Amino acid sequence: MKIKIIKDSTVTETEITVKCAAVDENLKRLLDELEHNNAKLTGRIDDKTFLISAEMIYYIESVDEKTFIYSQNKVYETDYKLYQTEQLLPQSDFVRISKNCILNISKLTSVKPLLNGKMEVHMNNGEVQIVNRHYLKDFKSKFGL
Repeated sequence: MKIKIIKDSTVTETEITVKCAAVDENLKRLLDELEHNNAKLTGRIDDKTFLISAEMIYYIESVDEKTFIYSQNKVYETDYKLYQTEQLLPQSDFVRISKNCILNISKLTSVKPLLNGKMEVHMNNGEVQIVNRHYLKDFKSKFGL
C-alpha cells in the first residue's frame, strides 16, 4: 500500500481518495476508522449539553430505558438509544459486551476470565465491567485473544 500526502494551503477541507483494485476487509476497516474518526455524541449533565468525542468514551450503558455515556470521571445522559450509539462509533474500538453495554476496548488495562464463562475487564479509570458469555467471542476477537 502506498500513502501519498499532498499539502496545499488553499484546501479548506481534507479530502481522502482511495485507489484500489478491489475493496477487501482490511480496506473496509480502514475506511470505517477514517469515517468514524471524528465521531461525536451529545450528552447532558444537568441542563448543559456537551459534545463528546469517541476517544473520551469509556463505555455506554442503557439503564431503565435511559442511555448513559461514561468518560474518565463524568457521566452524561444521552437521547441516543444504545443501538444508535453502536452504529455511530468506530467499530474498531467499540464492542458490545452485554445487552446493556458497549465498551471502548482502547480504555482497558487488563482482562480476567471468570469461572462462569464470562470475563472481567478492568478499565483505565478503575472501573470493572463484565463481558457476558453471549458477547465473549466478539470481545475476544476485538481484543486480540
